[in-house]
Amino acid sequence: MTKWIRAITDIGMTRIRMDAICAYQSIDNDGGDSNSLLIYTSDNTLFEIIENIDELVGVLDSAFEFHN
Repeated sequence: MTKWIRAITDIGMTRIRMDAICAYQSIDNDGGDSNSLLIYTSDNTLFEIIENIDELVGVLDSAFEFHN
């Protein structure tokens, strides 16, 4: 079964297949805390996530086995 993440974008709730994600990047828009997350997929789609960024970064880091 394919794993999905649910995320809030500027157009509303979006579901993204985990196996379609190629890259993701937290960005700092105001010089403070990260307040958006960019997710790039294999079909050249870019999603800008605007809510629950820290939670989603944790899920993505865990799924892609990223270690500091």
